[in-house]
Amino acid sequence: MKKLSYNDLKIDNKLFPKITTSKNVSPCDTFIGRDNAFDSMNFGLSMDKPGYNIFIVGPSGTGRKSFALSVTKKFAKSKKNYYDLVYTIDLDDPYSAKAIMLPSGQGRKLKEKLENSAEEIFTNIQKTFESEEYEEKRKELEEEYNEKRESIIKELSKKALRLGFLIKLAPTGIIYMPQVDGKALTPEEFEKLSEEVKQTFEENSKKVEHLISGVLHQLRKLDLEYKEKFNDLDKYATLFSIESLFEELKAEFKYSEKLVTHFEKLKNHIVKHIGQIKKSDDWKNYIKHILTINLIVDNSQENSAPVVYENNPTYPNLFGKVEYISKSGVLYTDFSMIRGGSIHRANGGYLILNAEDLLKFPYVWDKLKKTLISKKIQIENLDSAYGVSPTITLKPEPVDLNLKVILIGTPELYYILYEYDEDFKKLFKVKVEFDWEMDATKDNIKQYYSFLSNVVEANELNPLDSSALKKIIWYSMRLSESKEKISMKMGSIADLVLESDYYSKLRNSETISKQDVEKAIVARENRTKLIMDKYDEALKKYEIMIETHGKVVGQINGLTVSQFGDFSFGMPVKITAKTYVGNTGIIDIQRESDLSGNIHGKAVLTLMGYLGSKYAREFPISMGVSISFEQVYGMVEGDSASLAETIAIISAISNIPIKQSIAVTGSINQHGIVQPIGGAIEKVEGFYRLCKHRGLDGSHGVIIPESNVKNLVLKDEILNDIKKGLFNIWAVKTVDEAIEILMEKPAGKLNSKGKYPRGTVNYIVEERLKSIYEKLEGKTKSRRSK
Repeated sequence: MKKLSYNDLKIDNKLFPKITTSKNVSPCDTFIGRDNAFDSMNFGLSMDKPGYNIFIVGPSGTGRKSFALSVTKKFAKSKKNYYDLVYTIDLDDPYSAKAIMLPSGQGRKLKEKLENSAEEIFTNIQKTFESEEYEEKRKELEEEYNEKRESIIKELSKKALRLGFLIKLAPTGIIYMPQVDGKALTPEEFEKLSEEVKQTFEENSKKVEHLISGVLHQLRKLDLEYKEKFNDLDKYATLFSIESLFEELKAEFKYSEKLVTHFEKLKNHIVKHIGQIKKSDDWKNYIKHILTINLIVDNSQENSAPVVYENNPTYPNLFGKVEYISKSGVLYTDFSMIRGGSIHRANGGYLILNAEDLLKFPYVWDKLKKTLISKKIQIENLDSAYGVSPTITLKPEPVDLNLKVILIGTPELYYILYEYDEDFKKLFKVKVEFDWEMDATKDNIKQYYSFLSNVVEANELNPLDSSALKKIIWYSMRLSESKEKISMKMGSIADLVLESDYYSKLRNSETISKQDVEKAIVARENRTKLIMDKYDEALKKYEIMIETHGKVVGQINGLTVSQFGDFSFGMPVKITAKTYVGNTGIIDIQRESDLSGNIHGKAVLTLMGYLGSKYAREFPISMGVSISFEQVYGMVEGDSASLAETIAIISAISNIPIKQSIAVTGSINQHGIVQPIGGAIEKVEGFYRLCKHRGLDGSHGVIIPESNVKNLVLKDEILNDIKKGLFNIWAVKTVDEAIEILMEKPAGKLNSKGKYPRGTVNYIVEERLKSIYEKLEGKTKSRRSK
């Protein structure tokens, strides 16, 4: 047992480097206290094998994202295997699009080249078809065609005339009519002919029909022959006008076999379909459309492998999508409406994602795993990928995946994925652990100063003087809840520096001092402490009934911590114990009313074991005990009240009162050893606030486990009152030590005869229990004798 002094509680000044201002400290060029994380990260980045993706594990606010971006970007400078990605029209399949990977910068060059070539191709074709040479050749073919056609018709006319018929060409075809002396007969004239002549005409008409049928066949054949000749003329003319341009393109981009093949197909397509293209109302734009490319990834401005952080990893943002436009109520799409995602931009490099964000969006995690396993990036809309829509749509060609994924998440999320997702452990084999604290050594604090100097320089703030630097270290220790550790929640620390700078400039100072840091800390607390103020008000008005003076049997002040999102605070709670004759054991009212958690339930069973082993060595405990947290209506969890509960029960059994000016926290084991608890700072300060309001007289204080002394990073206000002797903190190792402080009597130790010294607390408890047992046993014997 030790009563802690001011010197026991203050931070050792020897820990602080002798620095007058942050100007004298060089800003850090790396992340401090992350040696293990650096080693793991570099291993993961260097390991070029399947499945060695990275998961950075650590609490929020420890700089995980900044670390991931900084280290990855630095590593990426040594890698040059990054590419541009373009999608082109697939002339063989209208429901597909061709993907072509090009060296960095070549995608933009190709796009510009093809845009210029499209204009030139259209101009050349147009000039060719408007040229005199083309017109002459076309005229020659037309004349040749007309001559042959006329010759066939003339020959038909001669043969028909010999059979007594005239031939006439009409829009509906070839018609024939009977004639005499070269003059066509009218129906009336024909009827006046003799029956013999009529019969001759009828017989010859069948011969003429046969001749006409043969001629029509000849004409169709002639049309097809010359249509082919006209088409060939157009094809040869087109080929002549564009071949040199395509040869130039193939020569310039000969490093890409896929691109050369695409150019050849484009040329052949234009030549083959020039007749249809010419008939188009806007054939210039058609040529431009098929020659253009969809530049999905442009790395022309990059000089290292891409590092992409996707802060909104929805399905389309991550994996791309195919867009549609509506034309007359019909949805339409093509290769130009393919949109890439961040996974395309990161291909060849690194993709950084927040794991929690990733899991928020439907199907994204599943799609990412499938992509990593298949090593292919497939652009497909969510409804098509998972069979929601049966609509036929565009299916862009998949792209080979060469990517390392870096996830950032909390330890809880990592272990959930590791436990329940079989693919996770195969795909993310590198774990990078982020510690939330580091040892408070002089060297580490000096590194911390470098980080603070970096914050000042990066944000153009006033420099921190020595008092401000020490106060920030104090706050960092308070965040880590230990004088032996400093917090690695760098986001919160950086915010504190920014807020302190704000207050320094309000008072027109050129430096940030201790008073600015303290004001920033108080202001930060004031913005979030409304609930604490309400509880404190209830305590001050005695609406929550806590005694801070006098002595009471079976009543003790315990300490709890309430957590409300971004703010936690300590507050005292009254714990009472009542005894009665019987052998029901200890009844925990919280547990019996389902207001107790599992850990608290275990703690009650533990203290039952301790009391039984200590006082029921020779006879059974024949007394019932009930314990309760008064005015607590929510769930009670944790074992930090087991020391207070034990002493309350001992007081109730022995009828020895407990000092109400002292509050107690600590858990115990079955041997009566006091074990460390969490929230020591909040618990001490919670009882201090109440005692300060009611008036400190030197009797007030808190009992904590000795192992929690290092956790006390207290405010100056409390330390000053401890220094003045107005408030006290005792550190204990055992239940007996706490008993002696609270009951102001010796606890008593077993002597060589196995007995407690007369007059001690333990002696009184044992005697009381023995007396009750004997009374109960006597009544039982009396009943039996009757």
